[in-house]
Amino acid sequence: MDANRDKNYILRCFELAVKGKGKVEPNPMVGCVIVKDNMILSEGYHEFFGGPHAEANAINNAKENLEGATLYCNLEPCCHTNKKTPPCVPLIIKNKIKKVVISSIDPNPLVNGKGIEELRQAGIEVIVGVLDDKSKKLNKKYFESFKNV
Repeated sequence: MDANRDKNYILRCFELAVKGKGKVEPNPMVGCVIVKDNMILSEGYHEFFGGPHAEANAINNAKENLEGATLYCNLEPCCHTNKKTPPCVPLIIKNKIKKVVISSIDPNPLVNGKGIEELRQAGIEVIVGVLDDKSKKLNKKYFESFKNV
């Protein structure tokens, strides 16, 4: 486990996430990087409101088999169907990704740790909290919108 490597890939997630600024609100800006053998296989970000999430874009952009890869994202992958797009967690599981590294737990009560739990129940290693403060700063309005929920 290389903490610096995890931080570097999460920093790349932030760079990708900000590409959605002004286009995804009130949803959060999210970036995703998929890595295998210390090589980036694919990247994606949430491009517009109502569109596929970062994880789905990264998975769909991949040209190689993702089995055994590590997925990095700055916000917990979603697991609910109360939105326009399908949940990301089943897609991650289906693609046999072995590890997921996340900055922040999603404050949305429909997610809030449930995505992490589903991933772990599927046998996927999950690390949470890498650069959490920066993630919360990036999506400050999103996190604040759930303070009183």
